[in-house]
Amino acid sequence: MTRAFACLGLGLSAAVLLAQPKPADKIEYVRKATRSETARAVLASVGLPTLEGKWYYAGPFDAATRDGVEAKFPPEQGVDLKAAYVGKGGVKFGWKPVPDFQPGKVYSFLRLFPAPQDDAVVYLYHEFEAAEAVTLPLSLGSDDTLTVFFNGQKILHEDHVRAAAPDQSRAELKVKPGTNKLLIKVGQYAGGWAAYVSPELPAAIPATIRKRLDRDFPPPADVQEAQSTAQSESRHYKLTTLQQPADCVLEVGGLGFRPDGKMLACTRRGEVWLVHNPGAADPTAVQFTRFASGLHEPLGLHVVDNTTVYVVQRAELTKLIDRDADGTADEFVTVCDRWGVSGDYHEFAFGPAVDRKGNFIITLNVGFGGGHQAKAAWRGWCVKVAPDGRMEPWAYGLRSPNGVNFSPDGELFYSENQGEWVASNRLNHLKRGRFYGHQAALKWVKDSPFAGRVPEKVRSGMWYDGTDPRDPNAPKVYPAVDPPAVWFPYGRMGQSLSEPVWDTTDGKFGPFAGQCFVGDQTRSSVMRVALEKVNGVYQGACFPFRTGLQCGVNRLAFGPDGALYAGQTNRGWGSVGGKPYGLQRIAFAGEVPFEVHAVLLTDEGFRLAFTKPLDAATAAKLAAYAVRSFTYVYHSTYGSPEVDQRAETVARVEVATDRRSVTIAVPGVRKGRVYDIRLTGVKSANGEAVLHPEAYYTVNELPK
Repeated sequence: MTRAFACLGLGLSAAVLLAQPKPADKIEYVRKATRSETARAVLASVGLPTLEGKWYYAGPFDAATRDGVEAKFPPEQGVDLKAAYVGKGGVKFGWKPVPDFQPGKVYSFLRLFPAPQDDAVVYLYHEFEAAEAVTLPLSLGSDDTLTVFFNGQKILHEDHVRAAAPDQSRAELKVKPGTNKLLIKVGQYAGGWAAYVSPELPAAIPATIRKRLDRDFPPPADVQEAQSTAQSESRHYKLTTLQQPADCVLEVGGLGFRPDGKMLACTRRGEVWLVHNPGAADPTAVQFTRFASGLHEPLGLHVVDNTTVYVVQRAELTKLIDRDADGTADEFVTVCDRWGVSGDYHEFAFGPAVDRKGNFIITLNVGFGGGHQAKAAWRGWCVKVAPDGRMEPWAYGLRSPNGVNFSPDGELFYSENQGEWVASNRLNHLKRGRFYGHQAALKWVKDSPFAGRVPEKVRSGMWYDGTDPRDPNAPKVYPAVDPPAVWFPYGRMGQSLSEPVWDTTDGKFGPFAGQCFVGDQTRSSVMRVALEKVNGVYQGACFPFRTGLQCGVNRLAFGPDGALYAGQTNRGWGSVGGKPYGLQRIAFAGEVPFEVHAVLLTDEGFRLAFTKPLDAATAAKLAAYAVRSFTYVYHSTYGSPEVDQRAETVARVEVATDRRSVTIAVPGVRKGRVYDIRLTGVKSANGEAVLHPEAYYTVNELPK
């Protein structure tokens, strides 16, 4: 038995516990009629969950309300199979077994509800047992919207209008030992109503088995494309995993480098680890020693020198000092504990970013859901802490600001996560006294330096261009919400943004010096941002950069070697990848990728700059560029669909004489919109295809 497979933790499949796991070379691979049947047969042969067995349903709930299918119905608060509900048309119902439900087959809910059921929601529920932890990939399809909860946590939410089919969406179940609970919510707008659920083979199954399944039943095109992209990315940016010792649970909350080249990493388990030789070519030469322990979920740190580091705990900013320079902190000093903590699990604290005067900038999460999200003081705020510990409430309206940092020119930015009052993930330019949209924070304005300067409540329902979708003829009303510098379209550009950092390596990291890199916790990826200022306001484009990391990317830091270090965790949050935590290094491999380097707004459209000279013949074709635009709704519902979608016209294309850029004329560019720009067939002078042929540009201002 291979060591990796011995540690898999093979357990119960629906209800049957195998006494002994089988050796890797004895796993039964029996080809069935479909990919799903074959995968489930492999899972059953080693005692892993197959999701077969009893499934229950409850519905239809009435979604013909202001919040529609986004509303939180009672099953989301916890499933009680004996509970009774009142649904659409006043009909009373409870949980019932789903007749003939089978993983791997599209199931139509019209079998359960023969009458038309527009604007409705149904829930599917399945319990299964497992002996040990394993990450189980899940293939899904839905008609229409799809939300997945696993063991009480929302792990997927997608707003679709589509006919259900296999392999439309993917999620990963972080299976725990014992009972596991899977809840799937399918929203119905009109027409057909159906769902598809099927487990896939986890990474812990030997590669020979997984490759055989892929050979017999090729995976969906989007999965193949993602795998191909990751392989192409690796030619340009090498990924190395740093191996930590067995007693180090490296759920990274913060990263920073000391002047001596060693790295400090704080963890959500309350420890701070000192990483020796982090840039070693041989990852086994990297060593970890414990610098401190006993902290309360630290989610950020700032290194001063080889003996001093500041750490943001959930309830305070703390100074850790190694007085005798023996590699272990001797002294813990509370610098500031003036913000509140109620005990809500969602009350995270992030930072600190440190300005040129030594002030600490800290961002404070709101609580989760309902009307209690800022019951503790300054939740939903950014606060500034002076070196002597004095705290100033600085900006407000933040939801889940998981990452705050200064750009090289001294401007402050933070990453925001989709949720209530937050249409999609975004990067905001953070300024004193500004409001960023989440209304829970307004509770504390009366006690702030900004009392009396802002309304107690900001009008909802507005699009970000100020128009009212309920009355197109109404005069424009611009909410007092500071718009983001860059929107990240949900799903296509990550799902849970984390820390932004800037490339200050002077070319050691490749052709993107001065640009911003942002991690994504759910998709285990890193994205790239190219900002510009138009009329003094930040805006710009985001691009995919590096996928295929082993776990959710929570923190980033550039090292003295010019590599980008990615600190990772997935506990409670969920992420793509087979590992629960860790540390990886992304290093430039020396070969410049052919990419769109930046998108710049012009008075007639956009200019696309490239990392390499273009093949003028392919770059000059009108058909090589497709542009569409959309905006979002500002409201209390969790996230927003992309609304007012428009196919834009590309009227003219002009390749620059140096063949390093292309100007595309797009008539009628408007403020408050995101422009999705896609390239087809554009080649470099030596015949390369664009590695990531998409960009998403946020327009806040138009050139004067």
